[in-house]
Amino acid sequence: MSLKLTSIFALVWNTSRGKTLAVTLAVILLSQSLAWHDMTLLHNKPLDYFLATIILICCLLLQISVNLANDYFDGLSGIDNPQRLGPQRAIQAGLVKPTTMRNTIFITVILACLCGLYLIFKGGLSFFFLGLLSLFGVYAYSGGKKPLASLGLGELAVFLYFGYLGVMASYVLQTGSFNNHLLLPATQIGLLISAIMLVNNIRDIDSDKAAGKKTLAVRIGHSRAKKLYGCLVTLPFLLIIFDYYQPYFNFLLLPAGLYLCIKLQQTERSQGELFNRYLGQTSALVLAWSLLYSSSLMLN
Repeated sequence: MSLKLTSIFALVWNTSRGKTLAVTLAVILLSQSLAWHDMTLLHNKPLDYFLATIILICCLLLQISVNLANDYFDGLSGIDNPQRLGPQRAIQAGLVKPTTMRNTIFITVILACLCGLYLIFKGGLSFFFLGLLSLFGVYAYSGGKKPLASLGLGELAVFLYFGYLGVMASYVLQTGSFNNHLLLPATQIGLLISAIMLVNNIRDIDSDKAAGKKTLAVRIGHSRAKKLYGCLVTLPFLLIIFDYYQPYFNFLLLPAGLYLCIKLQQTERSQGELFNRYLGQTSALVLAWSLLYSSSLMLN
């Protein structure tokens, strides 16, 4: 029985792409740390930790929904095939029936909407429309006749959702006001998260091209995509000197960022396992970026 439960847990974890959920944790940690800094240190107001928790849960459920929808739509369309170099997908491998996946997506979306009701109550009508935009993103990223991922807009969508919407909207929910100084920290973490998506798409260039999925990496080619990855990873460090919040601790991550840029340049397109490793390491870089940035805020 315990082995069966372990297998079920592993299937759920892998299908929801549990390792990627650190991205949402990093974004909400950053936004709420920024809110804490501006509320507590500057205005002597306490952070609403219950609200922060609901924001995190809602965003996690939305990310899980996107991941499941990607598995569902790519599995049905044939984009996920045996030639793909990435981790095994549930529908592709026959581990989950499409109807079961569809029903699971429905459940995670409903749970996200229930959390969203509280956020709308706290933030007002504008967050109703932001919620609709987020739900549209769950479908539009890999669903429909022209999914965003197949239009080469995956990296841009991730940048806007996790960077600007994720950081700024959750900050406004907590503080009740907008702050122009958020632009740089939102841009920095958005660029790093886009780099995660780009590694994923560089790895899958050949299988995506064969399936007609024209990601950004497919459109610009293997060599240029790897150079773009280098720009996405290094630019956040260059922006630190202009950042109002002065997160100088983050310079400690520069060697790790440069290491990833160099190693990715040296990786051949057939080395799927290496791309998977660098994808995980780029995700770890994002989480470390958020942790160090938050540490800088606490010591300001």
